[in-house]
Amino acid sequence: MGEKYYLTTPLRRGRRPYITRNSVSLPKRIEPPLSHNIGSTFGVSDNIGPLHSPVSSNQDSQDGFQATKPSAGPQAFVAKESFMSPLAPLHAHAVSESVDLMRDSFSKELLQAVGATSLPPNSQIEAYGDSYFNHHYHRAPIIDRADLSTDQPSLILTQAICLIGSILRYSGIHSPVEESEPYYNKVKALLYANHEPDQRNVLKALCILALRNITPPKVVSLDCSWQWIGTATRLAQQMGFHREETYAQLPNPGNARRIMWFLFTEDKLVTACFGRPSLFGDFDFNIRPLRLEDFEIPDLQAELCIEYTNLNVILGRIVDRHSRKSDISQEEVLISTPRASQYSNTIQATSFLQSLQDWIHNLPLKLQIYTGRSRNVFRRDIHEVHINYFVCLIVFFRLFGHAISPQTASTASLVASSCIARLYQEITHRDEINYLLPINNWFLMVGCAPQICHNTACQGKDRLCGEELLILTNSLRYMKLKWPPAGVLLDIVGRLCSVEAGVSDDIGDGQDWQTAESWSGQLSFDILEALFPFPSELSPRMGLVKGGGDELGDQEMLDRMVEAGNDDLDWIFNEFQLGFLDS
Repeated sequence: MGEKYYLTTPLRRGRRPYITRNSVSLPKRIEPPLSHNIGSTFGVSDNIGPLHSPVSSNQDSQDGFQATKPSAGPQAFVAKESFMSPLAPLHAHAVSESVDLMRDSFSKELLQAVGATSLPPNSQIEAYGDSYFNHHYHRAPIIDRADLSTDQPSLILTQAICLIGSILRYSGIHSPVEESEPYYNKVKALLYANHEPDQRNVLKALCILALRNITPPKVVSLDCSWQWIGTATRLAQQMGFHREETYAQLPNPGNARRIMWFLFTEDKLVTACFGRPSLFGDFDFNIRPLRLEDFEIPDLQAELCIEYTNLNVILGRIVDRHSRKSDISQEEVLISTPRASQYSNTIQATSFLQSLQDWIHNLPLKLQIYTGRSRNVFRRDIHEVHINYFVCLIVFFRLFGHAISPQTASTASLVASSCIARLYQEITHRDEINYLLPINNWFLMVGCAPQICHNTACQGKDRLCGEELLILTNSLRYMKLKWPPAGVLLDIVGRLCSVEAGVSDDIGDGQDWQTAESWSGQLSFDILEALFPFPSELSPRMGLVKGGGDELGDQEMLDRMVEAGNDDLDWIFNEFQLGFLDS
């Protein structure tokens, strides 16, 4: 965080001269408070009495409410090179009393309207919390058990736990969407009423809101996970969490680091999904990677979170590089040569391939699906991170495959798709698809793309392709029960299966294809074996990786696809984007 500067003497009224840094002194760094007494900071009655512990209160308060006043604490991040470096105390310009009264009135009416202080019984809150920690903590390590075990846990965090816990329930009398809606509204009301004095807790609540998305992609709305990710990221940046120098001053820096990496990962996934701009630039984000010491409990879930984050850092690099490639300035076009561009694309593709190979080969044994040829005990969270890996492979070969080898790209994409289908099949067999987050809708769509492409090329004659497409679409049907936007994807997959394949000019070009020729004979199978270090039991397509093909004649069909130019996945994704936005 940038240094904070304070005036040594009060300024006189009237016109003030510009004050240089030489005219101020640098006091010792002021540490932020280590804790907040939530109960004594805000009240729930007209007399501003103490707040009852959220976990012990399950009745709507009939009294008034008062909005939280800004508390003295960490100041907002302002870079040291900025002209806006703070030269005055934090509350030197307080708002008028009339504005405060209007805010209090708004907060009172809003919180009463949705019953924001009403909570379910303690046993239900505990069950919701266990669901979050057991099923989502490896993906979103935002709230810690210590946050909920205090004498007076934060009301907004308790409502957020109820929100995510209710989403994780199986469908019963009411659907999880219906059951979670009141908690969703209560968390929003507490946010809009500025009821929570601790901005770290506000940030955690925003992150939890980002995990729930039932808004169709076509709808422009503030009420969707895309917007919550953006709001949370802006608040985290305002708190300085994007800069490593901030963490030495923070209480519980490990939690702050987990929050920031969660937001980074979610941003990169949504950027890859929708093609929207990323909120994180190369020079704006310099915090160190996650370590086990950053977690409340350094267990297997913590290790999974670290690997999941590392993997999506690679995905972010792949997508960001392709975006920059599309935005080359006219000057760069004029000064570059075809051979230089060709070389650059190949080098970049090689770097991404190496990163993906390193990730899968360095995955700890206890986080792998197989030990040698022996299947490890099933864990959905381990299956999830492998699905994410296979999605990264398909995205990479779609964007950079022609810089390596068209045949390698087609083979790798089809095998990755098959692996995705088989992993989702096992998750479904064990009835754990209920716990998957909405991003899996996109994972399933990416998994469908190579199958649709191959199915079109072989005119629907590949039995295995039809079988795996059915697995993926059935998984989408299960997802639709909890996440309605999956229905849009089902419609698109149905339309794509009847669309005649086309060849896109958006990704590959003649230069890249020339470069690929030098790769195909030498490294094709080496690349595939390095990317798929799995036994044949994982997927019936694994024979393509080992160079032996299979009884279905897949290798011959892939060769024909490359010759005909029908191996390009881009036409699938183009149709997907059009259907996704027009449905």
